[in-house]
Amino acid sequence: MKRILRCDHPLHAEHIANVLRAGGFACEVRRAALYGAVGDIPWQECAPEIWLRDDHEEPLARRLLEELSAPSAGEAWQCARCGEKLEPQFAACWQCGQVR
Repeated sequence: MKRILRCDHPLHAEHIANVLRAGGFACEVRRAALYGAVGDIPWQECAPEIWLRDDHEEPLARRLLEELSAPSAGEAWQCARCGEKLEPQFAACWQCGQVR
């Protein structure tokens, strides 16, 4: 087992763990239950952590996380229905629901 990441919030940790699991990596979130003790216990001691079960998968898992944090390629677009300007990562308009 190897710790791959320490997160600021349990929801963020679960999201990252779900991304890793969808990518085929066996992992688990640890310390999520301790998050409520922040302030009474130092943050470093109760921050949620993500652990990979197979140490050898670390480079591939880190590459997946880097791709996740990379900005979306492409150009901003304008909704044909309502005219809202949207960033390239959106496949549908948040204002009216029109598909790109």
